[in-house]
Amino acid sequence: MVNIYAIIILLLIITNILFIYAYSKKRKEGNAHRRFKNEIAKNININIKNPVDDFLLHQLNSYIKNLEEKYKSEKYKRRNIFSILDNLSEGIILVSFNQNEIIRVDFANSFAKNIFTTENFVGRSLTEVIDNHNLIELTLKSFKTNKEMEEETSFYYPEKKYFRCQVKSINVENYRVIILLDITKEKNLEDLRREFLTIMSHEMRTPLSVISGYLETILHEPNLNEEIYQPLKKIEEEISRLTRMFNDLLDIERLEKNIGEEKRFVYFNFSNTVKRAFDFFKIVANKMSLEFEEQIEDDLYVFGNEDRLLQVVYNILDNSFKFTALKEKGEKKVWLRLYKKDKTIILEIEDTGIGIPSKELKRIFHLFYRVDKSRSRQVPGLGIGLYIVKKVLENHNARIYLDSEENNGTLFQVILPVKTNIET
Repeated sequence: MVNIYAIIILLLIITNILFIYAYSKKRKEGNAHRRFKNEIAKNININIKNPVDDFLLHQLNSYIKNLEEKYKSEKYKRRNIFSILDNLSEGIILVSFNQNEIIRVDFANSFAKNIFTTENFVGRSLTEVIDNHNLIELTLKSFKTNKEMEEETSFYYPEKKYFRCQVKSINVENYRVIILLDITKEKNLEDLRREFLTIMSHEMRTPLSVISGYLETILHEPNLNEEIYQPLKKIEEEISRLTRMFNDLLDIERLEKNIGEEKRFVYFNFSNTVKRAFDFFKIVANKMSLEFEEQIEDDLYVFGNEDRLLQVVYNILDNSFKFTALKEKGEKKVWLRLYKKDKTIILEIEDTGIGIPSKELKRIFHLFYRVDKSRSRQVPGLGIGLYIVKKVLENHNARIYLDSEENNGTLFQVILPVKTNIET
């Protein structure tokens, strides 16, 4: 009997030990489970009252699904954006810049890939994948100055053809987006038109000179009838205008190639030159019923070609006078200012004319370009005057700035370097 009780007691003890062991193990697992859930809640920033609650796992599952959906959505958008960029007719290159001054290529669309020397361009240096010094210099300068850049350059196609391109670098945070616009056709047409007009100018100068000579002889006849004199005088004026236009066309070639320009550079009193222009246009202003005022400092010297810089003043004033005269209402006035500031001489020509639309400002100095506006089309011309201004100033290491607003006038500002060692 004693043995039976002993066995029962032993079984109860063993049962209690097993129960305590099982309970302790379960409790440890619960604590681990709770710590795990708390850690997850902390990392994904979910606020729960009871971390042991299985609702946390449901929240975690929903959170993961949301992340997956967002990832798929962003991936889809990214794929669509790249697809759109890849099919653009303009070249798009995305580059970044590291501390070692290496420009890294991160993306390029199909158009841009045509100018690369290798297909494996992603993550590589721009200098490794492209053979164009101008583009590399422009991009590097854009990163260093944190400014947008723009210029024209030529690229080499795999078909062994060159094409001309307008290159623009746009700042997007720490990246630069390089846009390549193929302007080969436009430039070829421009070259063809320039060549045609240059040949025509050469051919037309001789007959115009002959006609002008005969007209001058006839107009000096003492007994010439007034009814005949006036029409002939108009013809002479138009021939003079044509001669000036053809001379301008011939000037373009010389200016672009800088043929013999620097040989005619001398120190001269630019103040006197500008006063000559003012005296001439003062007479023109009276005929056109325009107000014309000047503020010209005396004895401001520059080093350059006096005839060319006088041509700059004439062309800008001619432009200002013509477009101020088109104004229908309000003040019609032109100002001519010349003054010294720091180490520069500044020429300003300002008017109250019809102005230039903002979208046209960047193209106003292009060859043969004229503002496409009904009123401005009333003014005769080929659109070469301001192009000549730009080329002359480039040959003089000078700069020109333009500020204009439609219907509110225009300001031209020319900045010339000062020369202190004047040779007399």
